[in-house]
Formats: sequence, structure tokens, C-alpha cells
Amino acid sequence: MLYVAIVIYNKKISDVLSKYSAKRLLEKHGEKKTRIIVVDNSDKRLYVDDSELTDFVATHGIVYIKNEKNLGLSKAYNKAVEYALHDSRNPKFDFLMLLDDDTDITYDYIREIYKEYKAPSRVNDGVNVITGLIESGGVPMSPVRRFTFNYKKSNCINKPGIYDDIMCISSGMAVRLDAIEKVGGFEESLFLDMIDYTFLYNLSRHDLNRMLVINARIEQSFSGRQKQSRRVAQRRYKIYKKDFMRYCELTGKNKWYGRLHLLKRKVAMEMKNRK
Repeated sequence: MLYVAIVIYNKKISDVLSKYSAKRLLEKHGEKKTRIIVVDNSDKRLYVDDSELTDFVATHGIVYIKNEKNLGLSKAYNKAVEYALHDSRNPKFDFLMLLDDDTDITYDYIREIYKEYKAPSRVNDGVNVITGLIESGGVPMSPVRRFTFNYKKSNCINKPGIYDDIMCISSGMAVRLDAIEKVGGFEESLFLDMIDYTFLYNLSRHDLNRMLVINARIEQSFSGRQKQSRRVAQRRYKIYKKDFMRYCELTGKNKWYGRLHLLKRKVAMEMKNRK
């Protein structure tokens, strides 16, 4: 079974870019081979009745988990993990694919993920993570060999293949359920940022971070690369600051390392919002 988790926040299902590709996958392979899990982190006070979502869930047998408030991305992921582990007949074979509501994912991409997860070689090759080549504005962003202060194209993986102990963003990646369970899921003290890097760090600590990079691309928007109002940018930076310092703590990085990175990010934010 390939489980596909879509986390939404204050959006109608019609505005979720990945919904259509996931729906096509379900229609092609059926509920016995694929399962879509929608985790709704929308604030209850901002919730607007979404008749299309109701129809989507009822018609296609979608698993719908409503949290009534924004629990953060890690907890939302873990809600999907909890369901998948309970439902799965074979966590050592089944994978969970993670999609955020701002990921522009094509059916071709999700079809390739499905094909690779089903490949007979998955049983013995030790691959626990499958991802594609992620770009933002035509610039390669993920996977990368390691986290770095400054963007370097040379740090990006640009060829398909199997790699050990590399990093990728969470949206668009599929992970073996058994591997997720072994590392205790996603770190819930992280609200929005560095969840993927921390998770993959934990996989590496358990010798489970073997990743297959497939020859498929998706376009992803990153908040740090988008121009925002000063108020929104500052609020977003505040979340990032807390999560990044927690990431440093969890991965054994020096506090000054974290502070230097945050200073660089803050200066970049201020420069961008002056333009």
C-alpha cells in the first residue's frame, strides 16, 4: 500500500495543488493499493464549509483527520503515520508519501513514486526514502548532500540514483513505514521548519537513511524565497528561529552556529522587504 498524506491549512480542497494528482493515482490503482489521508490543520475559527472536500472524502473513501486547530506540521505528519501504521498489513513494505498544500506535484511524479515503491528491488536494496528532484523557480533545491548556510548548486543532487545519508525536503518524499516507526516518527517539538532535516538525521543515526532519487521533478514554493509583507515575514521568521534553534539542539550543532545562520537569514529578510 502507498499511503499519501496531504496536510492542509486554511485552504479549500480545490486550492490544494496535489489533490488532483493524488486523486488520479487512487482512481487508477484503487483503495486496496493506495490510500489518501487528508490531515486538516485549519483553525476552527477560520474554517469555511467546504462542500467539495465533503464530496471528495465521501466519494473516494478518503481518510479525513480534522484537528480543529493548527497543530503544526510534525504533529499532522504523525497523525497520518499513526493511521497508516494501524491500517497497514505490512509496514516493512508499505510507504507513506508526504505532500503539503503548496506543492505543485504532477501525476507523472506521483506515478513514478508509486512505480518505484512497488519495484521488487525495494525488498532487499535497503531504500527507505524515495524522492524526486525538487526545484524552486527553476533552481535546484533538493535533495542536498548536507545542510549549509549558503545555497550552493554543487551541494544539490542532480542525478537519479541511490544515495546514503543525504537530505531532502519532506514534501514529495515517500518513506517506508517501518523506518518511520523505528525512529519514533517526526519530532513534534518542531512546528514547521527543519522537520525533514531532523527526521533524516534520525534515520542516519539508525543507519536507515538510504534514499532513491528518481528522475522526476516538482516545483515547490519556499517561504524564505518569496516576498512578503514585513509583518508576515517577521511572524514567519519567529517560527523559523524557534524551530532552527531546536534543530541545532537535536542534532548537536553549536548555538553560535545557529545564531550565525539566523542572523544571515534575518538580514536577507530585511533586504528583501526593502526592495
